[in-house]
Amino acid sequence: MKKISLLILLVLTSGLFSACAAGIARTKDFNQPYFFAIDEEAKIKNSDENMEILQTVQKYRDAIASKDINTLKTMISKDYYENASSTDDQSDDYGNERIEELLNDYLTQSVKDIRYIIEVKQLTQEGMEYHVDYQYIWNFRYEVAGQSYWQSKNDTNRITLIKEDDAWKIKSGL
Repeated sequence: MKKISLLILLVLTSGLFSACAAGIARTKDFNQPYFFAIDEEAKIKNSDENMEILQTVQKYRDAIASKDINTLKTMISKDYYENASSTDDQSDDYGNERIEELLNDYLTQSVKDIRYIIEVKQLTQEGMEYHVDYQYIWNFRYEVAGQSYWQSKNDTNRITLIKEDDAWKIKSGL
């Protein structure tokens, strides 16, 4: 009798854990698990809204990797503002007025190849804004004076999204 009770308890417990796991967003829910992943410890609820936000971040990643400036422009909020993480120095701050120029400078003129991997670490809501914290690995090849060079960077970033015209738009964090 003890063995049967223990077996029933194990079955019920495993069912509860698998039900809980089904409610969490996972890397396998996205198209390119190598290039876009969700940290297993992130525990992001698998809700319609969260999935839309994560899909927007994946779309952003895909647009950067393919140097698709037109898609990026459609994803940027009319209220976009970037302070480049330097709150004391406003000389590197910019808004929507410089986005196209910067994207053209960085993505089309100098950079030849891009490899961009994102792993989402956290998704949080603050009022009407959502913050997606992620770690990235960024490798790109660029040319200067006919010479080709590769550069790599591994860092963390926060992208802030806001709902605008029934779509999630990037308010900061390019």
